[in-house]
Amino acid sequence: MNDLQLTLLIVGGGGIAAMIVYNWWQDYRLRKQAKERFGESDQDPLLNVVQVHSSHQRTEPGFEVHPFASSGSNETVATQDSSDQGSTDSNLQNTPQPPIDKRIFADFIVQFEEGKDANTWKNLVDGLEQINRKRIVYSVSPDGAGAVSESFWFKASPYLGTAKSLKASVQIANRKGPLSSIEFSEVLGKLKRFADDHNADIEFPEMKEVVAKAETLDQAAAALDTLLGLHCLLPDTVQETTAVEFLTQAGWLQKGHQWFLSDETGVLASMVIHNAPGKRLLSFNIDVPNSPEPVKALGDIVTVCHSMNEKFGAPLMDDSGRTLSTQAIEGIYNQLIERVRNLTDSGFTPGGSVARTLFS
Repeated sequence: MNDLQLTLLIVGGGGIAAMIVYNWWQDYRLRKQAKERFGESDQDPLLNVVQVHSSHQRTEPGFEVHPFASSGSNETVATQDSSDQGSTDSNLQNTPQPPIDKRIFADFIVQFEEGKDANTWKNLVDGLEQINRKRIVYSVSPDGAGAVSESFWFKASPYLGTAKSLKASVQIANRKGPLSSIEFSEVLGKLKRFADDHNADIEFPEMKEVVAKAETLDQAAAALDTLLGLHCLLPDTVQETTAVEFLTQAGWLQKGHQWFLSDETGVLASMVIHNAPGKRLLSFNIDVPNSPEPVKALGDIVTVCHSMNEKFGAPLMDDSGRTLSTQAIEGIYNQLIERVRNLTDSGFTPGGSVARTLFS
């Protein structure tokens, strides 16, 4: 036998021995793990069917917490692991965040390395609820980087469980004007400091693009915005209690110094009584984008004012103090119907959530 053959025999024998030792170690390790998890028994687990059924009840995979989870007994349940189970159970109790309209909001997303609870972002949410009356809506998701765009978002407050992503959706325009570069920078600065404090990453849109989009949206909204003011001039000989009686019978409700006309869809119009020497002015206002039924509101205002005019000689006037004839009122109706149509065609249906946000 030459040296080559001897070497090959030694190497081959060593490899076989190593494989035997490895297989023995794997078998020992798996038996040890099984013994720690399921205990030790002399019974054949495949044949001892009656005993297994008497001590354990078969449980299908699901979202309920297993009744034996905290008892320390054999936890042979075919379901999610404890961490995922707890996260799923808590999400079932959380409030889903309605879809955010991308036309009027810009998203800033903070991604944590590990799941965080609501205490992590509480101070941020409470301290940065708006910027110049523009809303900031906070949402959270249990998903992290890579799945954020397709995640199911929940309201950040209150929130149970842990989340890996926090989204701040910033309104880019309202009646105070478009989101400016200064306002954008202020929000971004606070979110960056928050991300740094929690070793998190932050994703945010390009400032120039958001500001340009905000200015375009503001111009479009300004062309659609309408506040319709009408006035009913009562002589001072008419007691305020009499006017109150007329308004109450017409369905108006008083809240503080203002009166409101509402139905099941929301507030249709508002009114304020101004008392001055020699006259009493009832000033009606229809915030068209925020009124669910602005045309109906106009009809109700004209009706109550005509009733007062017939009984007390109280003319219906516009903001300039001009008495409105029947023809003028008809013209207002037509203009209002056209404005409502334009709002609806633009995607800002009067009284809808998008319109109430944009025209806030």
